[in-house]
Amino acid sequence: MTTIYVAQPQTELRLQSRQLQIFHRQKFCFAVPLSRVNQMVILGQQPWTRKATNLALSLHIPVLYFEPDGQCVEYTHPPSFEPARYLTVQRQRSQDHEFTRSTAESLVRAKLHNARVLLLQLSADPCPATVQQVIALLQRLLDDLPLAPTLADLKSYESTGAAFYRAALSRLLPDAFRHQNFGLNPIPRLTNLGVALLSQRLQTVLQTLGLDLEVANLHVDALTRPPLVCDFLTELQGPIVDSLVMDLLQAQQILPDDFIWFEQGIFLCPEALERFIQHWDEKLSATVHHLFYDGDASYHQCLELQAQEYLACLLEDEPFYHPMLSTL
Repeated sequence: MTTIYVAQPQTELRLQSRQLQIFHRQKFCFAVPLSRVNQMVILGQQPWTRKATNLALSLHIPVLYFEPDGQCVEYTHPPSFEPARYLTVQRQRSQDHEFTRSTAESLVRAKLHNARVLLLQLSADPCPATVQQVIALLQRLLDDLPLAPTLADLKSYESTGAAFYRAALSRLLPDAFRHQNFGLNPIPRLTNLGVALLSQRLQTVLQTLGLDLEVANLHVDALTRPPLVCDFLTELQGPIVDSLVMDLLQAQQILPDDFIWFEQGIFLCPEALERFIQHWDEKLSATVHHLFYDGDASYHQCLELQAQEYLACLLEDEPFYHPMLSTL
């Protein structure tokens, strides 16, 4: 599947013979079969961006639109009136307490494990004492996870681990952010961008597989995003989004000067936003060893593998859900 990035002024999209054609300054650049386009990312506010957005939505292609100040606006095509293929199965399994409890615990375990692994990967020698303490805390939460009797308790473990994990990530920021720019923490802003991009990818993968996005196991009452997307974000945000954000910051690919202050908060400047999008695409194409797949796969393939693993668990082809676990 293909993501179309529209970043340059005077870019025009045309539909011809079931192909999406991209022109720049009236010159043909390339064409992609419409069936292969699963997402469009549009940067900036120009007259041509509205036309591109309207064309994409008319073709039921989800759009991520970034305003000039870097704020992300998500547009999705209207939901289909046709029920998802596996909606009935999802509803039936949602009444199975053992299934929902086991799946929710697997997701929280993956989040805590992946957070711990990322902190170990990012920590220099010697590792800051505060980060060492968080790594130890995450391990204790993992050890005690089977003792959590209810979904609310699992969420408490998740939120506790996440709070300390975010604090530890901030301790690993380069000195340029921690000392010279007191109060400038770029992690939330960059993470929000990455989560928005990952969420739309997940939404497309899950819907293509025939899953209903509103039936979940852990984040059953999520409001900001579809509950099932939130479930998958639980295990996948760390190894995909958080690792990319920290790599860019520690390698000084994103610097304090790349941020602009607005009344609404801090945002990436347009040039840095384009840079982030480029690295995001490279991240999804990068390969990683997948434990349960027992082989190497790109991160984009990992999204599909995890969705297929969840469907197999729903259909009882697998006894329980195997989340994606990072390795050192």
